[in-house]
Amino acid sequence: MQTQSDFNFEDFKKEAIKGMYEGKPLNGEKGIFAPLLKHFLEAALQGEMDSHLQESKQQGEPNRRNGKATKRVK
Repeated sequence: MQTQSDFNFEDFKKEAIKGMYEGKPLNGEKGIFAPLLKHFLEAALQGEMDSHLQESKQQGEPNRRNGKATKRVK
């Protein structure tokens, strides 16, 4: 599984051009753009999660679900 840091756009470009010549579909699970879309979506979701967590910390909100009950460890 590739992460944000090890996604190589040059290799992707070569594979995409090769796939186009071979007649592979552009979209879908085995499509040419699937790795790029996967990388983009994972980066966007990670950014959204980081922003959400940072926003909660800045507002001083505790990490809790709904505030209706106290948390206890048995």
